[in-house]
Amino acid sequence: MGVFNGLSAKDFVSDSETKIAYSKEVTRAVTAKSKIEPFLARPGSENEAIIKTVKKTCELGNIVSVSLEDELTEAGATGNVTLDASSEELKEIKQFIKVDRWQHMVPSNGSVVTQRGADSFKNRAKNSLKNWGTRKFDKVFFNSMSADCTNVVCAGHHDTHDCSNIVQSDVLTTADVEEARRRAELGVDGEGKPVPPIQPVSSSKEENAGFYEDLPMYVMFVGTNTARHIKNDPNWAEARRDARERGKSNPIFTGALGFWDGVLLLNIGNDTPRQSGILTSKSNFEGFSNVKKSDLSTYAGDSGQETEVNLFMGAGAAHMVVDMGVQYYDYPDKDDVRRMNAAIDRVYGLAKTKFEASANDGILKDSVFDGKDYAVIAVVSSTGM
Repeated sequence: MGVFNGLSAKDFVSDSETKIAYSKEVTRAVTAKSKIEPFLARPGSENEAIIKTVKKTCELGNIVSVSLEDELTEAGATGNVTLDASSEELKEIKQFIKVDRWQHMVPSNGSVVTQRGADSFKNRAKNSLKNWGTRKFDKVFFNSMSADCTNVVCAGHHDTHDCSNIVQSDVLTTADVEEARRRAELGVDGEGKPVPPIQPVSSSKEENAGFYEDLPMYVMFVGTNTARHIKNDPNWAEARRDARERGKSNPIFTGALGFWDGVLLLNIGNDTPRQSGILTSKSNFEGFSNVKKSDLSTYAGDSGQETEVNLFMGAGAAHMVVDMGVQYYDYPDKDDVRRMNAAIDRVYGLAKTKFEASANDGILKDSVFDGKDYAVIAVVSSTGM
């Protein structure tokens, strides 16, 4: 399609031929470069992935319901009784996720009166928008997962959720990793109160690697300072050795720091203007616009000590509602035909998995799942600075 075809900018953008120019390519690039791509559900692994995906026809502002895994709560029966004596209806429980959009546009900074000039601009803009789209996709995920966590491990202070006890020396150690694992398996918080137990994810080696192994594990995303400090823990040499062996044939281990107590630690860096990553208590919340702004300073330590909000996760920690991929547009500037614009947008919904009894007509209102994060624990530690 030529750059200038006599349509107004509004008509040009709404033209289906324009939208599909690079959309599939941009979608693939954004997904492939994402830090969370290895943890998206694949066919056959929906119940074992960190992020469950739900395909729905949806638009900006839609409220989409996703079904949550049911829990049988009655005791059942023992002895020689009829099956009716132990019957219990399955409960239809749902989470409601609001669909939002992220978008960005790049105007040409010079005249594009030739096809060569237009193509050059489109290629540069497309690459920049791909990189921005990847960062934005990941930023929405890490911000959403960090906001208002209902189970928090405070480094060095395992009997409280109050991060204000953290001092500069309370950097992450293997003991903190073990505490997160303990809570996940037992289904308790720092005060010993019941919370949802967390199921591990499962990662399988490829058969052509020489052997087959199904490895249940938890995953913990850590920031730059935490990655630096954990290496000083004297227990860490063994963890590094295990991660190196397991990382040879499995992409989920790419960038792994180590494997400790059934927990894979991944250094994904910190959130900055140029990359996504772990948030700190001084970060600005950048989740979807329809989500309440989260005050990350609640994770700050003693006297405002800066902390990193590392994320321990298991299966089904988040739900993502998707309709279509990234939409790409290139079109003439409506005010100056010698210039043009390129833009992308994506409409989808993402949220931490959380059951709210109040949104389900009071069903399971006394359940440990009500109002609690399903499969994420914030492991908050000092930056050491």
